[in-house]
Amino acid sequence: MATNPYIALILIPILVGLFNLVLPGLLKKILTFLGMALTGFLTLMLALDPDFFEWIFEVPYFGLDNLGTFALAGTQLLAFIILIFTLKGVDKRIEKSFFVLYPLTVGFCNGVILSDHMIAFMVFWGLSGVMLYLFNLLGRSKDAPESARKTFMLIGGSDACLILGFVMLGFAIPQPSWFITDINVDLTGSAAIVSFISLLIAALAKAGGFPLHTWVPSYAKEAPVESVALLPASLDKILGIFLLARIVTQLFQCPLLIHMVLISIGAVTVIAAVMMALVQHNGRELLGYHAVSQVGYMIIGVGSGSPIAFAGGLFHLINNAIYKSNLFLVLGSVEKQTGTNELDDLGGLGKNMPITLVMALIGAFSISGIPPFNGFFSKWLIYHGLLDMAREATAGYEIWLLACFILAIFGSALTLASFLKYLHTIFLGKRPKKYDKIREAPANQWLSTGLLSVLCVIFGLFALEIPLPKLILPILEENGMGSFDYGLYKSKLIFTMMGVGFVIGWIIYLLIRKVRLDDVYLGGMDALEKFRVTGTEFYQEIRRMKPLSTIYDWVEKKWLDLYALLGGASNTIARLFQKAHPGLLSLYLFYIVLGMLVLMFIRN
Repeated sequence: MATNPYIALILIPILVGLFNLVLPGLLKKILTFLGMALTGFLTLMLALDPDFFEWIFEVPYFGLDNLGTFALAGTQLLAFIILIFTLKGVDKRIEKSFFVLYPLTVGFCNGVILSDHMIAFMVFWGLSGVMLYLFNLLGRSKDAPESARKTFMLIGGSDACLILGFVMLGFAIPQPSWFITDINVDLTGSAAIVSFISLLIAALAKAGGFPLHTWVPSYAKEAPVESVALLPASLDKILGIFLLARIVTQLFQCPLLIHMVLISIGAVTVIAAVMMALVQHNGRELLGYHAVSQVGYMIIGVGSGSPIAFAGGLFHLINNAIYKSNLFLVLGSVEKQTGTNELDDLGGLGKNMPITLVMALIGAFSISGIPPFNGFFSKWLIYHGLLDMAREATAGYEIWLLACFILAIFGSALTLASFLKYLHTIFLGKRPKKYDKIREAPANQWLSTGLLSVLCVIFGLFALEIPLPKLILPILEENGMGSFDYGLYKSKLIFTMMGVGFVIGWIIYLLIRKVRLDDVYLGGMDALEKFRVTGTEFYQEIRRMKPLSTIYDWVEKKWLDLYALLGGASNTIARLFQKAHPGLLSLYLFYIVLGMLVLMFIRN
């Protein structure tokens, strides 16, 4: 019998979830922790030695290549660290359901990554989408059911596209096969094109790419914050980009035009989502739009066809999952301490929650692409890849690539501006008096965000020693992309120079500081709380700029929301059918006769 230990990585978390249906609260947490630890250990052993375990049964539908190892390692690492955050602080009203869904979600995601058979892939893909819907239903606000419905419709619709894509793929290959690793077709012919478009829709919807992204901010606002950090911030991104990487490197041989289209989708995703993030007043919605914006960089990199940009896209995938989970969990800690995630209601919490502030700073610097944190180098690789492509492209493609490059750079600058708002409105400024007694988050919460922050630093400083050579370059070699030049980037030198500059600046400040703190007075009296400056209003100038104000108006009217547009179209069609068939028996018989005549005409 052939050895296949991969099934254990699926069964262990699924069995944990099923046992948690009957276990009491504390035992649920213990079993979930042990299950995630064991699954992580197995993943590590398999990454080091695929033949480490020997099993007495054969399961031919599962396998693991270098891309799968990368996705699997990221899934287990993030699921374990986020789990630490959940061990204390999950809403008691949803705790029972939460610790059933959590391990099941990890098991289904592992199933997607490990499935080599199309049917197994579709089953686990669909089940992971159901978990997304069920987590959304755990939200306690009145809008949570509508958010869950929106998520279910968009993700469920994309699941149908996934099925269609695999079915059409069977018509596009000479010898039909259900095994994904057996397929590699030219993107020619109607069957291959329909298959490519359908699978691309599934990947973009799962990852949250434009224009299938609108479920992400809604989910981020309404679902439990722990599930937001687990799914749209990390695991769903991994699955969506994992499928996109499979599409462009394995399933299809894509021409340059297709790569250009994917780069354009990524650039539009970056700029459109970050513009929406800038004007948000709700912290979760702000992070939700940034979760979408960062997907744009991954789509650019993975979809580009450039080896260096492809490496950057995959590196940005894991980097984003780390710092985005960190930022959501930081906001979750603040939310659990204050009872709100509305930015206008927060402020001045840095002195009360200094550890959480440090974690937020690291996450904000990382997502904004500030060196030497991890977000900078992955973006650097993507930019480098685009410029290399532009240098070798014809004039028309060169202009096209440079336009996308500029949008990506501009999106990074706007990300920094947005996170200055995030930091200021939560941790800086004047603190409302009702939060004077707020204390630091529990140890398990800052331990979780602390581990993620440490990874932001390690993956930034040691990118050339750990993640790139160990996880990402083997993927390129396996797909025949070869090696590339990293450029002149020296993370440790930059870190040293920035550190020296910071120390010198701090010394100068201590020597010449002249800071006077005054209270705000209006008419000679202390200013009321309602006159407190929160920082969110500064960004309203962007909202009022022409032509941006017109676009923002369209968004508020849901003219650019695919879910709202499809819902409106379906309602219109339903009303037409209601008018066409009001229930009269004579009209019903007429339609039957008319249909029979049409069929007879077609056959003749």
